[in-house]
Formats: sequence, structure tokens, C-alpha cells
Amino acid sequence: MNTGSVWIIDSDIDDQEMVREVWKELHLPNELAFFETAEEAMGHLANIPTAPFIIISELRLPKTNGFELREKMLATHSPKFKSVPFIIWTSHASEEYIIRAYDLSVHGFFIKDPRFEELKVTFLNIINYWLRCKIPPKGEK
Repeated sequence: MNTGSVWIIDSDIDDQEMVREVWKELHLPNELAFFETAEEAMGHLANIPTAPFIIISELRLPKTNGFELREKMLATHSPKFKSVPFIIWTSHASEEYIIRAYDLSVHGFFIKDPRFEELKVTFLNIINYWLRCKIPPKGEK
């Protein structure tokens, strides 16, 4: 079982709080780490030896959006980013956004559901899928 941290990159404090509540109710073992900007997440990624278990990013972030964050991660060519599931989690999406996300090799694109029970199902499905999925080692720094 992968007990690495799950990163939530989202500047919306209400969404962060709802995710914390979901985590508590689901009793998920993975530590949550919250970042409000892409720059904050990239800075932290640069200073850790191994990547997190999963990165879940809002598309609309201050300064650097979720697409640009994904592009920066891929541009580093670091082995620790190659097998980290990168998931977009946003309030709404157009077909253009969904296509662009998958062109950037994201591993999932989800719409934020304001209903707590639906959010629980979404996060449980995401975590369970990636716990069971075989992926290459995340590599060292």
C-alpha cells in the first residue's frame, strides 16, 4: 500500500477544508499536504527526495494555472515526476480544457462536486484506483 502524501493544490480555503473533512471521514492513511499556488508546490517538489503519491490540482490557480504547473513538472524530466498521478480537479470544464489536460498526460479530470457525499465517493475512487494501480518507482531527486 502506498502511504505517500497526497497533495492538494488549490487556493480555495473552503475546498481545502471540505477535503480535510472527507479525509477524516474516510480514514485514509495518506497524509494531506495543501498548497495554494503552483509555485509553492514546485518549490516543495524541488526540495524533497521522492515525489508524493498523488497530486490533485485545481485548474484555476493564482499566477500559474494547473496546465502550466503540469507543463513545468514534465519539463524538469525528473524521474520523480514520471509516475506521479497528476489529476485536475476544478469547478467546471470545457471540452477544450479536457482535451488540453489529456494532451499534457494528466491521469484524470474531475469536476468539483459541492455535495459532501459525492466528494467522498470521488476521492475514495481516486485513492483506491491508484493504490491498486502498478506504477514505476517514483525515483530519487
